[in-house]
Amino acid sequence: MIYQSVSINGINMLKTYKMALKERHCVQPPEPKTLYQDIPGADGSLDLSTAISGHMVYSRRKITLNFGCGYEIDRWAGIFSEILRLFHGKNGKLIFDDDPDYYYYGRMTISKYSRVQTLGTFTITVDAEPYKYELYASDEDWLWDTFSFEHGVIREYKEIQVSGSYTLQILGTERWVIPEIIVSRDMTVDFEEKTYALKAGTNKIYGIVIKDGEQKLTFRGTGTVTVSYRGGVL
Repeated sequence: MIYQSVSINGINMLKTYKMALKERHCVQPPEPKTLYQDIPGADGSLDLSTAISGHMVYSRRKITLNFGCGYEIDRWAGIFSEILRLFHGKNGKLIFDDDPDYYYYGRMTISKYSRVQTLGTFTITVDAEPYKYELYASDEDWLWDTFSFEHGVIREYKEIQVSGSYTLQILGTERWVIPEIIVSRDMTVDFEEKTYALKAGTNKIYGIVIKDGEQKLTFRGTGTVTVSYRGGVL
């Protein structure tokens, strides 16, 4: 049975190489990084999993892509060498056809190559980052022909005009992010009852962390503001 395909670094494996995924459930969830401290003389232990970061963090996740396809016998050596050249040991940006609004990112290795006459199989294993990322960042142009009106997220935080004050509302995801803030002129920004100075150009304020839920940034001054933010979900 042929399942949905995957695009790797912009290459759709089914359309380009006729390589179909043998299983749909390729992506495993990341393991939470837990930390427990035993308390002598007390029941159980103390959960310190979120003590350092303030939220749960995760290990990298494993993605296993098992491909199968058919080629003429005299073409297989060249085709597989091309696959190795493109992907083996390289970083990959993976977009699944049935989840087109997000991508996974990680280091790829190729293994388990097997061929019987014209039919061949191989596996690409991806040591991926724990979150899947929104396809478009808030300062990137998005394309109508690939945008999903059902699940897609539109973030328009680019070249916002500020004259006096402007409050930007950001719907954060479970991936905590310190955004880049690009301003055309010096101004200030209020976040969680604190005021930070912004210099003309690119700013990264470590006190401004976009967390899960609605976040507000209030800019004061005159000029344009771009907030570069990309959400991520498990």
